[in-house]
Amino acid sequence: MDFIQSASLSVSRLQSRKANTTPDYASLLPRLLPPSIASPLLTLLTTTLGISRTLQTHLTPLLTRAITQPDIATILALLAIFFISLKVLDMMYRAVMFWVRMAFRLVFWGAIVVLGLWVWNRGADGFVEDVAGLVEYWTGEYEKYSGEVKKFQVQNEDRIRMKAGQRQRGGGRGWR
Repeated sequence: MDFIQSASLSVSRLQSRKANTTPDYASLLPRLLPPSIASPLLTLLTTTLGISRTLQTHLTPLLTRAITQPDIATILALLAIFFISLKVLDMMYRAVMFWVRMAFRLVFWGAIVVLGLWVWNRGADGFVEDVAGLVEYWTGEYEKYSGEVKKFQVQNEDRIRMKAGQRQRGGGRGWR
């Protein structure tokens, strides 16, 4: 019982502390920000705080009761809250995926339009020449970098062989 009393006392202290600090921040917003930003931000802030206080007011007794007397009704209420939160997460996931899909579609169709304009401006023969030139250039770059990688691999293998030879001859340092 002491735990519940101390928990409710700490919750009431936190609520009184929030009630005292929130108006301080809210009164500073119009002074620090331009009105075009401060007004929507203040509306969002007051709405968010109102919703959080309402949820806190309604859910605190439910959670306190669920902790002290877990019966079937409180367990079902917690499962309902869990289900609703999963639904909200699903809605947010779908919203994010909508925008990601839209961005990919815009990039895809934008590339199609750019290729179409490229063919329109250069003609079919010019387009083929440009693509052949690009392929030739990037093939050369690939060969240059793959040659550098092969040289690096050969250098590493030579260094490893040299260290192994030193160890076999007893030229190694101590226990390493």
